[in-house]
Amino acid sequence: MAPAAQAVPATVTAPSVIAETPSDGPTGEPTVGPTETPAPTDTPSPEPTETTTPTQEPTETTAPTPDPTATTEPTEVPAPSNTAVPVVHGEPVVGQTLTSKGGLWEGATKFRFVWTLDGMAVQTTDHSAGEIDSLVLLPSMAGKTVQLTVTASREDQPSGTDAASTPLVVRNAEFTGLTWSNAVAGRAVVGETLTLATPAWDDSAFRGALRYQWYRGGAPITGATAERYVVGPADVGRPLQAIITLSAEGFTDHEFQSAQVTATSAAFTSVAVPTISGTARVGQVQTANPGVSAPAAATVTYQWYRGTTAIAGAVARTYTTTAADNGKALKVRVRAAKPGYTSVDRFSAARPIAVGLLVATKSPVVTGTHRYGNTVKVTQSWPAGTTLRYQWYRNGAAIRGATGYALYLNTGYIGTRVNVKVTASKPGYVTRSVTTSATGVGKALFALKAAPTVTGRLALGSVLTANAGSYNPAPSSLSYQWYRNGSAIAGARGRTYKVGAADNGRSLSVRVMASRAYYDAKATTSAAVKLPLWPVTVLRGDGTYRVGAQIKPGLYRATGGGPDCYWERLSGFGGRLDDINANYFGSARTYVQINAGDVGFTSRRCGSWTTVSPSGPRATRITADGTYRVGIDILPGTYYGYAGQYCGWRTLSGFGGTFEEIMDIDLPEGPMIVTIPSNARGFEVHGCGTLTRY
Repeated sequence: MAPAAQAVPATVTAPSVIAETPSDGPTGEPTVGPTETPAPTDTPSPEPTETTTPTQEPTETTAPTPDPTATTEPTEVPAPSNTAVPVVHGEPVVGQTLTSKGGLWEGATKFRFVWTLDGMAVQTTDHSAGEIDSLVLLPSMAGKTVQLTVTASREDQPSGTDAASTPLVVRNAEFTGLTWSNAVAGRAVVGETLTLATPAWDDSAFRGALRYQWYRGGAPITGATAERYVVGPADVGRPLQAIITLSAEGFTDHEFQSAQVTATSAAFTSVAVPTISGTARVGQVQTANPGVSAPAAATVTYQWYRGTTAIAGAVARTYTTTAADNGKALKVRVRAAKPGYTSVDRFSAARPIAVGLLVATKSPVVTGTHRYGNTVKVTQSWPAGTTLRYQWYRNGAAIRGATGYALYLNTGYIGTRVNVKVTASKPGYVTRSVTTSATGVGKALFALKAAPTVTGRLALGSVLTANAGSYNPAPSSLSYQWYRNGSAIAGARGRTYKVGAADNGRSLSVRVMASRAYYDAKATTSAAVKLPLWPVTVLRGDGTYRVGAQIKPGLYRATGGGPDCYWERLSGFGGRLDDINANYFGSARTYVQINAGDVGFTSRRCGSWTTVSPSGPRATRITADGTYRVGIDILPGTYYGYAGQYCGWRTLSGFGGTFEEIMDIDLPEGPMIVTIPSNARGFEVHGCGTLTRY
């Protein structure tokens, strides 16, 4: 490249014409052509504040003579001009150096060299005229466009003129000094490792990286990106090859292609001879024991042989012998297989198969009811293909014609014992007979459709009737037996029964016996009916009675109807007031509670005394004087009425006649209201008329 032209200073009076030296040497003083303008003086350029009058040729038009007081304007200095654009020397290849002198210029004293990469400045340097600038091409610049822009200017001029070189695209460098053996080391056998040699190249110690890729049949193998590769089952019979790619920033990739090798299957180092376990008889399960192989087989398959002929479908580890195997030699072939390995067959020793023994999977038993009118049958289970024959026996003797699996029990079997012999046979097996145990045959049984019931009024002297129920079949005769609290009532054997005093408060039931020829009699007891506890007279008339001997402790009710009933509970019979535990005077419609500590009991004008019933009318109106049981004779609650002149009432916690048992008491007159609480046991009233519950 020719050096940049040096700029020649211009005078302030007039610009000079600068000629570029065509040679590559440094620029000298310019040659000034003849002009009509006189040569400039040696007077230095004036300062901007001074006024300079330019020298004029007589033949030229001169500037007007300025006023003595006016200032002369300075002449404008021209900007540098480019006469030859910058030229860049060197190869635009990574690692090379580009140089330039910046082109040829006129009127320039200083130069700025700016190198750009894809339009972005990467290096800026200031030079004087004639100096060379350079740029080293780095790897990161590969593929990008590099260009030099030179800005020329003068010392007395802030702005300059730009000129740019022709753009150049930076190319990748090429690796040098490449050496490599493409041989693949190792055996191309499943499980073996193949290895590649490492390539060499200049500057390999600090530049360049290797990438590996193995190929199977021309297709890349996923994950096989190292210098070593273990041959797998999928490679068997396929060509294997590797490509090593050498790469570095700013360099063109270089590929090394290895030689091809074809993968082959591996071989088992050992496979054990199989054995057979199980009973060597027809119908028994034979099991193949494959043993151990090295390496361990991924899959083991089986084929059973009868003699030298493969048994169709017998391809499992177990095989159940059939009649066709009787007397034949049985063996099994075991095939060990593993992906990438050559399969290996091994045969077991042959074993002769003997005749089979028939064994019931469920032993024969006779099911059904051994009674007249029923059918019994044999239930059992034998291996498939077994033929069965039957013979039934009665009391040990074969029954003529009874050769089926079922037997109907008619009247002739009642009281006898029956059983059956089952004979099982099957090709290839020893015939076997099984005899069941004998079972007695009984009479038929009635089926109860409806149980007996008892109907009738539950009261003293009433007649109860037994309804026999219904049966299948209908009985030819019926008999009855009545029971009181579970015990048979002597002589009560009819269909009806009259309730007596002994039944007071007891439970009655009836047992019905159904009978028919060839049927067992069936006894069925009805549900019991509970008789109420009706009152029983324990004392009749006035008098004094001994407690325990003539009257038991308990609650009793008077049956009289007069208003002047009187009774005493006594602790002795001395006739003293101290002998009276408690007493009562009032309506004969009353109760008394005789305690176990009482010695005697006196009654006058009260009528007879009876036991009490646990139930009552539970009335809601009180129409007569007397004593009432709350919750039994009357209901608790609030009652209203109109009291007479001598009305009085008491609520009681008991019926012993003591003051302590009086809960509340009142003697109302006129309209009245009384509340009888539910916790009261008794309510005594006299002279109050009718009381009605709200």
